Amino acid sequence: MRSTTSNPITAIRAAVAASAETTPQLGTIDAQTARLSRLVADLRKLSELQTADLEQSRVVVADLVADVVDAVRDAHGRDVTVTLPTAPWPLPDLLGDPDLLFVALFNVVANAAKYSDAGDVVELRGDEQRGTVVLDVADTGRGIPADEVDAVFDELARGSNARDRAGSGLGLALVRTIVDRHGGEVTVTSREGEGTRVRVTLPAAS
Repeated sequence: MRSTTSNPITAIRAAVAASAETTPQLGTIDAQTARLSRLVADLRKLSELQTADLEQSRVVVADLVADVVDAVRDAHGRDVTVTLPTAPWPLPDLLGDPDLLFVALFNVVANAAKYSDAGDVVELRGDEQRGTVVLDVADTGRGIPADEVDAVFDELARGSNARDRAGSGLGLALVRTIVDRHGGEVTVTSREGEGTRVRVTLPAAS
């Protein structure tokens, strides 16, 4: 049988659980090692995603957006204003993994909801540009300090003005990996104290 001590995080949690005395310090250690364990698992998933085979299905953008908006409303209690073109025709389909595209867009919209207040605006706008589908997620929230914008897609990156909200710092790194694997691009424009816009550009299905 494999010893639990081969995993130092598991060993720490086992030692805390076996302790005869419960103290606030031990509770903190257990909570932080659990958080670290989840972080390690997320990093492993991110690494695997960079080489994994992707499903290739046609994805209707309006359906994808509706699912994401519903999920953000359930998770954060926030409404999102959606503007997608319907004339002279709707946005073209995307080609890719529906679940991963959902995860990417959900992370972007959830971030907009998380780092803005109840009275702020969260918008999702769609457009078709030269064979691509462009999805802009914009908010009037706290924004990102100017000297930190370029680092937001780095693994474990968290803005200095975002430490009061729970998060692993992997959300946008995951978004970038998914979008890259689909042949697209993601960019961020932000002004601290005014808001943020995340633009996801993906190739339209032919």
